[in-house]
Amino acid sequence: MNTHYRDTRKIDPTRGATLGDGTPNDQDRVEIGPTQLAFGEWAAAGLQLPNLPSLRTWRHKRLVDAVNARNYGGILMFDPLNIRYATDSTNMQLWNSHNPFRACIVCADGYMVMWDYKNGMFLSKFNPLVNEQRTGADLFYFDRGDKLEPAADNFANQVRDLIIEHGGGNMALGVINPCCTACARWRLLVSPFTPARN
Repeated sequence: MNTHYRDTRKIDPTRGATLGDGTPNDQDRVEIGPTQLAFGEWAAAGLQLPNLPSLRTWRHKRLVDAVNARNYGGILMFDPLNIRYATDSTNMQLWNSHNPFRACIVCADGYMVMWDYKNGMFLSKFNPLVNEQRTGADLFYFDRGDKLEPAADNFANQVRDLIIEHGGGNMALGVINPCCTACARWRLLVSPFTPARN
């Protein structure tokens, strides 16, 4: 064997504590991002990398500004692409597009909560803009069976409590790609919510 680990290091100590995109230099990326091949090609081309923490902060501010511009107390997202935009985290996006188990809310004051599977909380912990990770947005029969209605009630109550606490006194809630079960429960349980309009 002529290949030695020391010759193909994955962590480059000459780069310091962070890579060019502002992420830790520990080769332990949770977020989907460039590979070592891409970093090498960009360096050879003389390209400057985007700073991911700055990009995440810009996206978060953009979402909060949009919530406030529409006079909502928050925006609730079920669509995996919207969740990726808001949190920069992914989890089985294709599965999630057919069987919603993730949700994210961004409130008027900037407070952000991510719902995920209980064993997938680490997928958004790297982002300090996500204030809380919770479980309980998996509102489909495969996960909940006959206990779907109590789970939807619990989820709707969590959303209501977040809007009361972080919505700046505004109970209007924008909902993107609503989960049908959750929306049906909100109509019955959470009458002050206002559906989002495009």
